[in-house]
Amino acid sequence: MSFASHAVSTGLHTVGLRSAGLRSTGLHTVGLRSAGLRSRLGLASLAVAATLLLSGCSLLAPQPLEAASPMPALASLEQTSTQRLILRVARIESDDNAKRTVAVDAEAGEGAQEQNLPPLIGVLRQSPEAMRLVMLSVQGQRLLTLVHDADGSRFEKARPEVLEKLPFSADWLARRIAWVHWPQAAIDDAFANTGWQLVQRGDWQQSRQPAQRIITQDGVTIAELTRDASGSVTLRDPAADMQLTLEPLAAPSTQNAPDDSPEAPAHD
Repeated sequence: MSFASHAVSTGLHTVGLRSAGLRSTGLHTVGLRSAGLRSRLGLASLAVAATLLLSGCSLLAPQPLEAASPMPALASLEQTSTQRLILRVARIESDDNAKRTVAVDAEAGEGAQEQNLPPLIGVLRQSPEAMRLVMLSVQGQRLLTLVHDADGSRFEKARPEVLEKLPFSADWLARRIAWVHWPQAAIDDAFANTGWQLVQRGDWQQSRQPAQRIITQDGVTIAELTRDASGSVTLRDPAADMQLTLEPLAAPSTQNAPDDSPEAPAHD
């Protein structure tokens, strides 16, 4: 072999090696980039899956309903009153709600819990300083106390197992109680220039006369309150699929007798 032929052969071999090396390096680089991309995509997919899982759980598990409406001022209550009530909280029966209930039961299996709370006995005391609603079982066992005062709304003296099952927040319940029991002027003042409105039909102040209240926000119905001749009020919250019924056990009392205190045990 001549020197020239050897040089050409060596050069071709060198070029081939370099070319193969470049191809190998390029493939290796692409492989690393691809692996890195797959790793990042995997982490992103995992994060999305976790987010969907958490959001799915929050949709399936009943979460406390929150409140967004203005709360009427306590000072609008001119006197202190105490009343004993039976409270019933239930899911509104509708086609959509029935479908969701079936889906929840299917996910929860045999361990699914009843959506509706058992009837509760309530002792409601309202004053210009605070509103307190003591809730007891029908056997007279204290379960929790709703308090609304200058510090806001909250549950106090609550049994943990009861608090975990409540489908509403203290804010939500306090506002619904106010919509039922407080005078129209107080609610109108709270709703002024907010987009919220109270539409009232009949004389709501006459507790034994049929009447109706409708709460709207920007023209959308938020709650419908209907009172019958016995004084029982049913509040329907279509957006939350919730229904709250307040049935008076006796007429409101403005006397602060010891056994009318919300902290006193219920009597038959």
